[in-house]
Amino acid sequence: MSVHSHSAAPNAAAAAPEFPRHVVTAVLVSHDGARWLPRVLAGLLGQERPVQNVVAADTGSADDSARLVTESLGGERVLHLARRTSFGTAVDEAVRTAGVLTPDDLPYLKRPSGWDPVTRSWRDDAYDMPELPHGDPVQWLWLLHDDSAPEPDALAEMLRVVDNDKHAAIVGPKLRGWYDRKQLLEVGVSIANSGRRWTGLDRREQDQGQHDQVRTVLSVSSAGMLVRRDVWEELGGFDRRLPLMRDDVDLCWRAHMAGHRVLVAPDAILRHAEASARERRPIDCAGRSVASPHRVDKAGAVYTMLVNARGKQLPWALLRLVVGTFLRTLAYLVGKVPGQALDEVAGLFGTLLRPGRIFAARRARGKGAVDAAELRALFPPPGATVRATVEQIAGNFGSRTDSDSGGSRHGVVESGPGGDDADFLEIEQFARLKKLGRKPGPVLFALLLLVSLVACRGLLGSGALAGGALLPAPADVSDLWSRYAGGWHPVGTGGTQTAPPYLGVIAALSALFLGSTGFALTLLLVCSVPLAGLTAYFASRPLIESRLLRAWASIAYAFLPAATGALATGRLGTAVLAVLLPLIARAAVAAHGLRGDGSTARGSWRATWAYTLLLTFTTAFTPIVWPLAVVLGIGVLVLRRNDITAYGLRFLATAGTPLLVLAPWSLSLLTSPSGFLEEAGLDLGTGTASALDLLGISPGGPKAAGGILLLGIVLAALAALLRGERQFAIRTAWAVVLTALVFAAVSNGSTWAGPATLVYGIALLAAALLGADGARVRVAALSFGWRQPVAALIALAAGIAPVLAAVGWMIGGATGPLERRDPVQVPAFVAEESATRDQPRTLVLGGTSEAAVSYSLVRGSGARLGDAELTEAGGSNSHLDKVVANLVAGSGADQGSQLSGFAIRYVLVRDGAPRQMSRVLDSTPGLSRLSQLDGSALWRVDRQASRLTIVPSGEGAEPVPVGSLPVEAHTKIPEGDAGRVLRIADTADPGWTATLDGVALTPKTVDGWAQGFALPAGGGTLDLTYDTPVAHTAWVWTQVALGVVLVVLALPGRRREIDDDLPEETESVPAEPVAGEGRRARRLRAAAQAEAAGSEDEPGAANAQALHADAAPDTGEQYIPAQQTADPYAAVPGDQDGTGTYAVVPGDQDGTGTYAAIPGDQDGTGTYAAVPQQNAYGEWDAQQQYQGADYGQYQTGQDAGQYYQADPYQQDPYQQQGAYDPYGYAQQQPYATGAGEAPYDGHDENAAPGQNPWQTGNGNGNGNASRGESE
Repeated sequence: MSVHSHSAAPNAAAAAPEFPRHVVTAVLVSHDGARWLPRVLAGLLGQERPVQNVVAADTGSADDSARLVTESLGGERVLHLARRTSFGTAVDEAVRTAGVLTPDDLPYLKRPSGWDPVTRSWRDDAYDMPELPHGDPVQWLWLLHDDSAPEPDALAEMLRVVDNDKHAAIVGPKLRGWYDRKQLLEVGVSIANSGRRWTGLDRREQDQGQHDQVRTVLSVSSAGMLVRRDVWEELGGFDRRLPLMRDDVDLCWRAHMAGHRVLVAPDAILRHAEASARERRPIDCAGRSVASPHRVDKAGAVYTMLVNARGKQLPWALLRLVVGTFLRTLAYLVGKVPGQALDEVAGLFGTLLRPGRIFAARRARGKGAVDAAELRALFPPPGATVRATVEQIAGNFGSRTDSDSGGSRHGVVESGPGGDDADFLEIEQFARLKKLGRKPGPVLFALLLLVSLVACRGLLGSGALAGGALLPAPADVSDLWSRYAGGWHPVGTGGTQTAPPYLGVIAALSALFLGSTGFALTLLLVCSVPLAGLTAYFASRPLIESRLLRAWASIAYAFLPAATGALATGRLGTAVLAVLLPLIARAAVAAHGLRGDGSTARGSWRATWAYTLLLTFTTAFTPIVWPLAVVLGIGVLVLRRNDITAYGLRFLATAGTPLLVLAPWSLSLLTSPSGFLEEAGLDLGTGTASALDLLGISPGGPKAAGGILLLGIVLAALAALLRGERQFAIRTAWAVVLTALVFAAVSNGSTWAGPATLVYGIALLAAALLGADGARVRVAALSFGWRQPVAALIALAAGIAPVLAAVGWMIGGATGPLERRDPVQVPAFVAEESATRDQPRTLVLGGTSEAAVSYSLVRGSGARLGDAELTEAGGSNSHLDKVVANLVAGSGADQGSQLSGFAIRYVLVRDGAPRQMSRVLDSTPGLSRLSQLDGSALWRVDRQASRLTIVPSGEGAEPVPVGSLPVEAHTKIPEGDAGRVLRIADTADPGWTATLDGVALTPKTVDGWAQGFALPAGGGTLDLTYDTPVAHTAWVWTQVALGVVLVVLALPGRRREIDDDLPEETESVPAEPVAGEGRRARRLRAAAQAEAAGSEDEPGAANAQALHADAAPDTGEQYIPAQQTADPYAAVPGDQDGTGTYAVVPGDQDGTGTYAAIPGDQDGTGTYAAVPQQNAYGEWDAQQQYQGADYGQYQTGQDAGQYYQADPYQQDPYQQQGAYDPYGYAQQQPYATGAGEAPYDGHDENAAPGQNPWQTGNGNGNGNASRGESE
């Protein structure tokens, strides 16, 4: 029996509701939803335009859900299904049970009898009306979840939309949060090609009417979906293979393809708790056990895309799904949420491995009545999902603790100044300046960058950075990577020595810049000063609060002599250390639990891994930081001796990980400890710093001025020892100062002391910061004496020192030995000839005296980045040493044959070499002088020089050159005599292999050092290769894997999203201002006062409760479910006495208008109280007035009693066990509202059949501008 049914009285009929021809059957599905059902039932039964029928289906709820719906709707309206029943199946069963209501079931649909109750007479003109005066009834299904509470006018607003658009088949409401009453959840929904659920909303976006346009959408949520019953039956309802999620998108997509229209009615509002998606209850319908919502949603997304994608779009959709899943899986692993990564993979392959279901579903859907291109505008615009992902990552890893970062989730954005605010518009123009003053970090970086660009004006332009300790970088990143990962290094006479690991780091960085190694080096060097200042400012935040002092310390650190000197001399290692050292210091403090107050809170492992990552990174460039860290770590162990186990493990991880990741290069440092004092690049000799320079934080050298200029910082750090508070932090900083000073003194004796002085300088600045914090107050509190002038002088000296250093550096310029120049280090024709088939080499001679001669064997156009370390690690070739010694000694013998044996075709003497060396070479047989340019002289060897030659077996025969590449050779060789040898001018090694027509040649060593192979008499195709050992390749990739793992361990984990829709705890704010309070406290007090003032202007809660109690006397009547046989429009739900007011709101038994501890718990006992119940309907004849023969003039009168709607959405105090961010699909870009989109009241009432009366164009007739096709 329907809700609108006949009563026993003759000629009685139920009153006609608004939009009478639309017959609505509400279907409510419940599953462990007792905590939300009281409000859901109140919203359902309290509709201003009630439904004609209600059917509920409970799927094996373990709580009181079944009892609540039974008490509210009656037992005959409730189906009890198995617990694993899916939502779609439950809806199908409920629809089948409900049946179709006809005019016989709904008397108001028929022609009235003609009886006028006013005149108590019959009117004959009633018989002139049609049999169905409201037209043929249209059957609708209104689907509701047990956690979705509609507003009182929700159904009326949706029916208003469908009544104006006869082509609408599915309509959905606007979804808001359950607790956050202004937060938008959905206003229509779409799906990207990657399967991402797309709402077009920003995360925590507040509803200000910005999306209130009736428009066509791809889909609406199943929560509150109003679907025409004939369309439901035509489409077969929800797909049974989608047990819970994405069933709504699939249904609406199929409706579009069948030629129906799906609209969203934003004036209809429904509050949704999203209980399953937010893990507020288990999902039992997606398998034999409880399923993860992430996995269910992923599987639903894959299935929906594959079964609905049309034709040519299917391969692209499949590719996007697979690639997107792979990328998201990596992101979840990096974010340290392996469970969600597993859900991604399981959801994808759980669907793909069942192709039969996909093909069957595609066959059932057929081709469709609408071209898929017509729906393109309903999908996300190109690039939207990428932008949303980037913003989500930034939000996950960005800081959310800054008090100035914005408002809370309940904040709204004002459209502009209004009222009294307009009077201060001119003053508010300076708001941006004030904001920059509160956040000087970006301004500081911009200022330092400007100073650096001016100072480095000579380092900008074309050419390669080179000079000092820096060699030009290879032009191609692959070449740079091969220098690190390759098994054979073509440097000098070649070798298998271990490459320095910083080459791999720079190669990885260059890959981020599209393979530009030159840009990566420019960034690391030219931008090292501003980047150092920025990281110093960031790292000092936990140290003190004063932004001014932090900015001063950052500038002072950026212009330390070691930083500017490293840039001028091309010391790449020190420049990288300058950028990362502040971050290392902050991570070290956090890892070891060192706080300024001396507390013993244990540091986190994430901070330990961050410290280890940074230490490993910088050790690759400046090895000296590792022994420094070890010494300081031992000191921490002494301090933490009471917790030696925990900190001992941290120490082992910190000290051992760099050795492991950087092995075997790091092991060579342990066998030769002097290597710890070196850094990336060429060795420029011993340090030149004096004792005063070291005390003044200067390592000496070009552009490294310091000494007396920076003694003010040293004095400020010494003065910090006089402070009574924070002595633990100050003494810790001084311990680092003394340790670094010792290392600087040791380094200065053999190499440059720049890295150690950087550590020394940052520790001094930390101590000075701690001493300066609050110094003005402390000094002012003392009686005037010698302390005030001394403090002022120290402050002046410390404050002006970085300014003078910056100005002097900017005026003098950063150019020193480092400069922009042509990377070719030999004459152009020599460089060009070195790339020919002979691969000839150049012997470069230099030195400062006849007794100290240096040489290098150059291949190609000159040495490149990393060649200096490779040459040093490979050692010298004793045979080549002897040849060079004989050459410069002037023995008088012909040196051509000896030089050609090393493939040397040219001899170059650099400018600055002794003149005697040139005279000797001029008189050496076999050498011909060619030219002299820029002070350098060049000679050519008269003998044939080639890397690969065939040495005949006979005595005195000339070697035959063979073409080759820098390492390998693939060429034809002629026939010859037996016993000849293939000679390679590279060091012999077991990795060399050669074949002739596929037959392996026998390797041998030639001349005691060169690699050779015995050749047969026959000719053929020669293939010469070097086989890199498998162990070497495996270890290189193991290093890469260890580096990735270390990065993952160091990065912050993907924060489990705080539930966007939970009640916020009220922050306690003092009623009156207190001394020392911050801006946040003032803002909170102002907001509280504004809220209190607003509540006074509105009817108070107490008055509403009193009115509610007075208007709802207790009738003492008991509701009987079986008596639901009359008109629900005679009284609103809860109106027991027909006065039009609520007797008791859900959860309010005493009439106070307030809710108990939990929804439905009135007495705090944990039991549910009475829920809203369906009441009896009044007689239609007692309420209507017959006004004439025109049936359109029949008016439905209702009681004029006061209607009071208590707030059924008061915050639920239950505690959430853990929020779930479905797929990380939060933070999405909003739809761009097109200019042609019309609001609700702008529809076309005269739309032609098939024409959409709701404007969805973008102003040019090309579809909705708020939608687009996903990439």
